Amino acid sequence: MDPASYLRCFKRELDAFRVCVATGDLSAPIEFQEDPDDPVDLAGLAAAVGAANLFAAACVTEWKGTDHPPDGAPPKAPDDRAELVRWIEGTGEVLVMGLDTDPATPAWGYYTPPNAAYWQRSIAVSTMLARWDAQLALGDPEPLDPHLCGEGITEVFEVLAPRQIGRGRAWPPDDCIRLDATDSDDWWIFGPGDPVAEIHAPVADLLLLLRGRKTTSDSAYTWIGDKPAALSILKGPLT
Repeated sequence: MDPASYLRCFKRELDAFRVCVATGDLSAPIEFQEDPDDPVDLAGLAAAVGAANLFAAACVTEWKGTDHPPDGAPPKAPDDRAELVRWIEGTGEVLVMGLDTDPATPAWGYYTPPNAAYWQRSIAVSTMLARWDAQLALGDPEPLDPHLCGEGITEVFEVLAPRQIGRGRAWPPDDCIRLDATDSDDWWIFGPGDPVAEIHAPVADLLLLLRGRKTTSDSAYTWIGDKPAALSILKGPLT
């Protein structure tokens, strides 16, 4: 996907998320937390999405070439629903203006060439997942974009998992696992050597597994080969 496609996806997903905030129960619990500090209700998720928009924009527009991201505490999100919706829209506009640039533009990022391309992909994927989380909290979530899901899986193996390993929160995999998308010809491998196991599932389910929204026992997944080794690799944390 190119930068323009990522930004179109971001705007589409943020608009769907905004509808959830505008019409849904702000106290609705969010089922999945990748981190213990993640939001536990829709209002908290809205605040986190807005703050993430501003942070990503600052990583491109305010980065001075240091080893650290732009400084600053997350902004206080409005408590009033109407103001919160407008704030989310405003942070999205700030982000689009900041990321509508050459993907090679220098930026701060995680374990990746420090450029805007990292954020163009990352923010589109994370906003899609936030939208899914919000819709799940309020009812049945709409399908995930398969192309963006594929990019999200690549991000896990290229950026997020190596980051966790570098931080000492996960061990480097001893074996190799292969993930096959059953609704496309796409596949991914993670780990050294030849794959000892394979997981087959639709691409959206593969991303939801890697990002903690589904478990390895879900019926969406078909396992081939050494499943215990695969489970050891996937226990991560990968993100």
